[in-house]
Amino acid sequence: LPDTQRASVESMALAVEAVCAWAERYADLAEGLAARAVESAERERLRRIAQACRHVPREPARDLYEALQSIWLVHAAIGISELSQASLSLGCLDRYLWPLFATSADPDLVRAALRDFFGKLNRYGDPAATLNLGGVGPDGADLFNPLSALIVDTVAALRLPAPLLAARIHVRTPPAVFDCLTRPELIALGQPTFYGEESCVAALLARGIPADRVQSWCANSCMGLYMPGEEICDMWGGVVNLLVPLELALNHGRPLRGEMPVALHTPPATAQTLPELQATLLAYTREFVDLVVQYNRDATAWQARERPNPFLSALTADCLERGLDRAGGGARYYGVTVEAFGLVNAADALTAIDEVVFRSRRYTLAEVTAALAGNFAGAGELRQALLAAPKFGRAHAGADGMVRWLADAFADAVSGHNRDGIAYLPSFHTLNAHLGAGAKTAASADGRGAGEPLAKNLGPMLRGPRFDATAVLLSCSTVDQRRFAGGQAVDLSLDGALLGTQGGRAALQALLRTYFGRGGLQVQVNGVTPALLRSAMADPEHHGHVIVRIAGYSARFVSLSRAVQEEMVHRFECGL
Repeated sequence: LPDTQRASVESMALAVEAVCAWAERYADLAEGLAARAVESAERERLRRIAQACRHVPREPARDLYEALQSIWLVHAAIGISELSQASLSLGCLDRYLWPLFATSADPDLVRAALRDFFGKLNRYGDPAATLNLGGVGPDGADLFNPLSALIVDTVAALRLPAPLLAARIHVRTPPAVFDCLTRPELIALGQPTFYGEESCVAALLARGIPADRVQSWCANSCMGLYMPGEEICDMWGGVVNLLVPLELALNHGRPLRGEMPVALHTPPATAQTLPELQATLLAYTREFVDLVVQYNRDATAWQARERPNPFLSALTADCLERGLDRAGGGARYYGVTVEAFGLVNAADALTAIDEVVFRSRRYTLAEVTAALAGNFAGAGELRQALLAAPKFGRAHAGADGMVRWLADAFADAVSGHNRDGIAYLPSFHTLNAHLGAGAKTAASADGRGAGEPLAKNLGPMLRGPRFDATAVLLSCSTVDQRRFAGGQAVDLSLDGALLGTQGGRAALQALLRTYFGRGGLQVQVNGVTPALLRSAMADPEHHGHVIVRIAGYSARFVSLSRAVQEEMVHRFECGL
């Protein structure tokens, strides 16, 4: 190898040896504590720790206890090496631990070790550690097994934010497995997130993952789809708020608030028709995507050069063989997620503009733009007209079609940058950032006021009567989600009491099967009531047990900011 690549390989060897030595120091510590322990049970516990840490992760685990010890040490070391403890997926734990679990002689020890392992995930500060369950084997058989069921039981009993369970549903998922995964006590924790196996595979094939490898895919921590052990995921590699390009298209190249921090090359235009407005919007969108992709490329090159990660590179396919860091061309696959914020808002705004300007001619485009700049002051009737226009999430063909059009256009702009082994992956994933982004964004032509939250993930705008879950999923399924392997989330809030009946659970299962059959990738469900959340806000001291799914991670409701709590209660009241 050339000198630089030889140095890279040597650094990987040093990093791996360092983690092995770290484990052995734990073995020394445990042996010392065991020698001073008074109680025999404590001595035995410490000796087991010492025995495990003396063997793993240097050598393969000999039983499930050692396997969990090895996974924990490597999980912690990856977080240290990345300078980040969050969003480290555990992959298909129930698959790769199954051979050891099947031969375990002490089921009580296994249960205790699993509880300790999950407890550490939460104390370590990784609420986005995702654990995949089930799925499909090469022969088409369902892979949910007794270890999968034990994991579900443990998560339900512990009631902790982590790990996140990613339940992989396919056309042959047995009813008993689906019943296990839709238990009320799980849904009350925002667990699990449901993934459509066939839809996810289709998205990865469309991205370019080989057909003979794609069955090993996993959901990562923030609902993107990736190849475990083979891929580096640059989540949040870029964000584009699509309401800003729309502002520029409406306002002759200037935002409605402040000034652009960079010079743009797209020439301002005055639209006379909806297609002209759409064309200008797309031109600005492409320029925004170009900017964030170039920034990401520069940041990635800097990271590979100035802050390589030899430990993670050693664990990632092809880095060792190529003698390159995982960010410098070593990883077999490299995915960069580019997030679309405000896409549903922008599409609904176009639908509303088409309705009140180009079709009915009740208002001019200049009047709409002036109303947005003034946050609808003195323009109440115009705002009501915009709000009354069809909206995404109500199974309206026109509104849904506009979202699909804009989603496809955004996906074109992002994936057009794929080269040099890097896949740029469009995504509808906001976490709670739709609140902060909305606070900085002017009023929009969907009727949203200045500073109000943007639509969350792929979900609809929070206006009007309570949403019907079927209509929401019908709208979402009109988007070609094969193009969004970077991840997208659909949020639903359901009455937990409904899932206490077999009929209610069957209805949810049928809804999910139908959505996945229509190409949907992912659904996350919260089963707590707005009344419970209001009680938690009023009396946080006695409601620390209330867990909610944020989107990409779970959290104790009382730990969230007041603004996030208020918006979440409103969402749940709307059925989202």
